[in-house]
Amino acid sequence: MITGFFLIRNITRGADSELTNTIDNFLAKRQEQLLNENKDAIDAFGEDNIVRVLFIGLDSRAGQTNGHCDAIQLIEINKDTQKIEITAVPRGTPSQLPPGVGVTSTDYYVSNACGLVSLEYGVKQIEYTLGKKPDYIMVVGFSEVMGILKYLDLPTTPTLQWLRHRQGYAIGEPQRAHNHSTFLKKLITNYIPEDTSTINAPLHYIVYKLIQTDLTFEQSREIIEVLSEMKLHDKPENITLTMRPFYPVQDIPYDSEHVEEYLQTMIEPIKHLLSKDDYAANTPEDIQTQLLRIIGEQKDDPEFISWAYENNIWLQIQDEEVSPRVQYDIISLYIPLLDERSKRMQILSDYIIEMDYRGLEKWSDKGKELLEKELPH
Repeated sequence: MITGFFLIRNITRGADSELTNTIDNFLAKRQEQLLNENKDAIDAFGEDNIVRVLFIGLDSRAGQTNGHCDAIQLIEINKDTQKIEITAVPRGTPSQLPPGVGVTSTDYYVSNACGLVSLEYGVKQIEYTLGKKPDYIMVVGFSEVMGILKYLDLPTTPTLQWLRHRQGYAIGEPQRAHNHSTFLKKLITNYIPEDTSTINAPLHYIVYKLIQTDLTFEQSREIIEVLSEMKLHDKPENITLTMRPFYPVQDIPYDSEHVEEYLQTMIEPIKHLLSKDDYAANTPEDIQTQLLRIIGEQKDDPEFISWAYENNIWLQIQDEEVSPRVQYDIISLYIPLLDERSKRMQILSDYIIEMDYRGLEKWSDKGKELLEKELPH
């Protein structure tokens, strides 16, 4: 199993809480600037009818206060031409670092501009590589990706392995980055309905809440509606994939039904050559056992509970019976740590919406019981 799937490296709470706060502060600052610049307009596309959204997948390891920019994709949507361009930036792209930050030659990569300095600095280096500035930024971590895959009914573990795999390709990292673009194209063409009236509003809201972004919910809904009107399922050629800098890569299709077989053919021949940092034989059951043990040992630690909630740690549990129980337990322990009743009520309201959408009546009722305690009597 390709690493990056494992929870153990993410269990340094103070650093990860600081990382979450840093990202939130950066995005909040960007959103405030956008609102000040566009006080009378909420149109995500602006005057040129183009919106550029920078998608970043963060890889935060234990002890880090900044996450590495592990996946970097610029999605440019043109409402006039009805076309989309997705540009990948390989994480190993050379990048400048401030004096005194870089130690080895491998530090001078764009992924480390985020990890060794800050997300804000990393975004500036990504903009330099792209030659374009994004209008908005979307940031997701490992747990959030697992959650999104789960909500889309995609096989979580093999899909993550497919997205992370690079060792079996002659060109390695650039091919992996291009695979990310291919996967995004697949999601856009297959999961956005062509009839705007059938857009799944609850699912959209649940996924939106998982993602850290400076897009408002209304702006994200506008973008989804525009994509729906483009009818890209019938016109996949209207989505083009590019890369900066250029590398000769292949279009390797993502096939959810045969992804495990594909991984087997790619990993088995080279498994003996991979280090334990690249490959491990842990099963999802092994990981779940480790995670539940850690939660059990640290459930009385407020710092851990805050970290677990902020990182949606229950999304790393694939057992459909255990995951919602852990989610409820963490939320019920997290709520008393918050001073503001409005924030407690918002979290519980979002939780109930999610449980109702997933058809988990038992947990929805439990959420309502917690919410009732917050209501003025």
